Amino acid sequence: MSFYEAIERSAPHIYLSALPFSTKTSLVYQTFAPFSNGLISIDMFGIDRHAGRSIMTLKGHKHVVSSVMHSPDGRFIGSGSWDGTVRIWEAHTGEETMSPLQSTDGTVWSVAFAPDSHSLAAGTEGGVVHLCSLQKGGAGRRLSGHTGSVWSVSFSPGGLLASASADRSVRLWHVETGDQVRILERHTGEVRAVVFSPNGEIMASGSDDSTIRLWHVATGTPVGQSLQGDRPIYSISFSPDSRKLVSGGGHRGLSESFSGNDDNSIDLWDLQTRTVCSTLSGHSNLVRCVRFSPDGRSIVSASDDYTVRIWTVPQDMAEHFSIVIDGQMGRIRSVSYSPDGLYIASASDDRSIRIWGSRIVQPAAQPRPAHEREVNSVVAAPCGSLIVSGANDRSVRVWDIGTGELRLAPLLGHKGTVWSVAISLDGCLIASASEDRTVRLWNAHTGQAVGDPLTGHERDVRAVAFSLGTCLASGSDDRTVRIWDTAKHQPSNIAPLSCTGWVYAVTFSPNGQHLAACDSSGRVYLWHADSGQSVREPLQTNGRGVRSVVLAPDGARILAGGEDKMVWIWDIKTGQQLVVLEGHSRWVFSVILLPKRDLVCSGSGDYTVRLWNAASGVLIATLHGHTAPVRSVAFTPDERSILSCCDDGVIRIWDVDAACSLSPGNISDPVMALGTARIKGGWLVGPSGELLLWIPAGYRQYLRSLPCIRLIGKNSIGVTIGGGAWHRGVNWTSCWRGDTLDSIPSIL
Repeated sequence: MSFYEAIERSAPHIYLSALPFSTKTSLVYQTFAPFSNGLISIDMFGIDRHAGRSIMTLKGHKHVVSSVMHSPDGRFIGSGSWDGTVRIWEAHTGEETMSPLQSTDGTVWSVAFAPDSHSLAAGTEGGVVHLCSLQKGGAGRRLSGHTGSVWSVSFSPGGLLASASADRSVRLWHVETGDQVRILERHTGEVRAVVFSPNGEIMASGSDDSTIRLWHVATGTPVGQSLQGDRPIYSISFSPDSRKLVSGGGHRGLSESFSGNDDNSIDLWDLQTRTVCSTLSGHSNLVRCVRFSPDGRSIVSASDDYTVRIWTVPQDMAEHFSIVIDGQMGRIRSVSYSPDGLYIASASDDRSIRIWGSRIVQPAAQPRPAHEREVNSVVAAPCGSLIVSGANDRSVRVWDIGTGELRLAPLLGHKGTVWSVAISLDGCLIASASEDRTVRLWNAHTGQAVGDPLTGHERDVRAVAFSLGTCLASGSDDRTVRIWDTAKHQPSNIAPLSCTGWVYAVTFSPNGQHLAACDSSGRVYLWHADSGQSVREPLQTNGRGVRSVVLAPDGARILAGGEDKMVWIWDIKTGQQLVVLEGHSRWVFSVILLPKRDLVCSGSGDYTVRLWNAASGVLIATLHGHTAPVRSVAFTPDERSILSCCDDGVIRIWDVDAACSLSPGNISDPVMALGTARIKGGWLVGPSGELLLWIPAGYRQYLRSLPCIRLIGKNSIGVTIGGGAWHRGVNWTSCWRGDTLDSIPSIL
């Protein structure tokens, strides 16, 4: 079942893909591996084998999957999506049991099964609750009354349906008749969650007003005072004995993409004392959904940090630990336990539903230290042995380029996303630019902060760059470039330099004489670094934002890349376009020049890193491997390696010589086939779409093969070819060494 999707598409991948990824201690691997050769070899670091957790992936929705729920009898899984549909899946096979149920009221925000599993309710963007009979092909009633989106629906054991809405109310409906029973209006914010206790006596509702209210189901009257939290409540769940409640939520803080561990905890409430008896900390972003397991011994949570966590809950609620499940490239919107507690379903922004094993066992392989979120900037130290990176998790990190291990503890202090990092030419200082409107300086050898943050910018600081000596430049969304004297820890005597749009990048020429910047208006600026006087009129692209700029050491050329998907090379003196590099299918976020080789390297939103001949503009190599937009590229001083970082939280190190030797059309060479392959729809495919290898979803962002020589992230998966042989394509049956089926052990 783990490889159902691959095997359904191409049966040979029972051997070519499923067997190499199987757990080495499993019966399947131990039985069949001795009779096979010429298969891909998979080496894993910091991650367990695929078969230990993931079961299968359900695909069919055309947009974000916002809700998922198991039926009480365990036969079905229901899901709702931004595509306006509800889909019903057979829980054991993953097949859809009927045609999608189409809502005419916009996004389906929530789904819930009735206790008898014969009907399903769906809350919609239009404020309508759909009550559907599964025995009648989805026919049913439309329950109208809410004036805002219905965020949550829940059935009681006694024949009632509750709906929670953005209109700040909870409504109770009679399931048999569809009549409205009562309206509960005590919350002062949108009501995000509603749930009945297992004994059917109490109903709980959670709101943006940071409160949880308890209600007597029979009368609709409040049960005492509300439970007062310290963050918006997005999800609540009762324990099986109805004595405890778990809630999840959080704040978005400064950044839309990151809000900090302290705001995103999960609270466990003792309903007898009406207090928080334990707080579960670990998620780094908004907690969208929490559920108690059927036996009450664990809790599962879904978060905007792209993870699902399973938490142990001891009887005294004093201690806990969590297991992190990775594997969905997007916010996890909803989770559900199967009634037997053996499986978990999760719904994600990546339009999929994934089924996981729920057993609580500490993984044998512990993830390595890494950034928790998107990495925005990476740079190599002048000594060539260190890498510095900045990310959405508000940290700056220093890595050993040879081992991929942390050299120092994370450099913490910023209160928002770190957009850019730079290292001084003497290798002693690190500078970081942040969403919190500051620039911070750090000792590169100790990681200690150097002085107070540099303040003055009025909006996000997007870019930072060192020049010769003590000079530092920063660019901001406030449309200015500022120059700082790092020795005096204060602004230089040059007034802020004005730009037309948000400043995305700044850079000094290698000799320190010139300073360049680019902005959201599509302009590239050039100033004398010692005076701030313009060297020439701004260079203009086609009006779309320019994201990256670099000055060539020869002093004659300036390079830029941006939202027009191209890399531009101009003659500085004349302003004439020398070369335009075209090939990327999405924005170019970062450009560098390897001057000794006269190569241009670009990183793009199309998930690729590309190498070009700077003089001719000819594309030399396209490097695949990242599973999200590539935000930054850099090179080591010896120009032997390229660094790239990405929204997938991973830093990759590429061998330049190996990249330049790749021949895209040479699929007959196994190394070439792997090196030029790209991931498409879960498959590692060749230049003509050949299905080379199926990669399980949880592994795709960690995949490494030549010319990627190192991957810095929580996990790493190396794909190699043993002995140069790789039986694939029409010769795939050559992977089988057994002469007859009689050679398979009798245990089968």
